[in-house]
Amino acid sequence: MAHRISKQKKELAGLGVKELHSKTRELEDHIFQLRMQSKTGQLVSSAMMMMARKELARVKTAMTANAAAAKRA
Repeated sequence: MAHRISKQKKELAGLGVKELHSKTRELEDHIFQLRMQSKTGQLVSSAMMMMARKELARVKTAMTANAAAAKRA
């Protein structure tokens, strides 16, 4: 599990600003769809929502790290 997370962090660190913004929008849309499925009783696993929110947090953290690195340069 920890190996998979560090691999995801490396992938996110390699993405540019535009890719991170598009991934953020994609994840927000996915979370919205999961929320709608939850409200209508169609959601298969509530863990999917938690995983999507954590992935969104990782992407936003990578965006913040990129912005901080750009300010230092």
